[in-house]
Amino acid sequence: MSIGLNEIWDGKIPADEMDLAELSDKIWEIGELDAIQEKVSPELFQLHIAINMIGNWQSDGWDGIIAYQPYLVPYISEVLVKFGLQHLQHAFDEVIAIFPDFITFEDGSLYCDMINFLHNMRLKVSDERLNAYTQEERQAMVKQYQEKLNQLEKMTEPLWGYGSPMDGWAMIFDYIQAYEVRG
Repeated sequence: MSIGLNEIWDGKIPADEMDLAELSDKIWEIGELDAIQEKVSPELFQLHIAINMIGNWQSDGWDGIIAYQPYLVPYISEVLVKFGLQHLQHAFDEVIAIFPDFITFEDGSLYCDMINFLHNMRLKVSDERLNAYTQEERQAMVKQYQEKLNQLEKMTEPLWGYGSPMDGWAMIFDYIQAYEVRG
């Protein structure tokens, strides 16, 4: 049987952002995302991804999530859809589509090279597949990454930025109520 909100948080219902952070910390105690996904209910897993996605976005934006939280990236598109944010999902997928097929979203030297490749034309990368791109191709990818990222940021700000409903956390509390993640 999978773990739900009642089991992981002793029947309490999160009431504010601090409660959500505490809940997420408690879920992280289970282990890495694959272990969490195996042990908690699908609704609680989606909630966990969403809490981390919004919290990290509020700290560092989408580029920060993509660059420094690569383990979240494979789950984000599906979670955006589950939360009814298809427009964000589409924009997010457009950003991710810029990454070559050989890139996996996990920490490592190749991923670090990819982030450096997209962040700054002056940064050297060691992966020969990335170095096979011409300067013009790389420049086009960098430009496309920045443009698509900016579009995604503009779409996200009204939803999760400070001054949005419950300072960006409204959809989380709505999800908890709507899906009865408690059980």
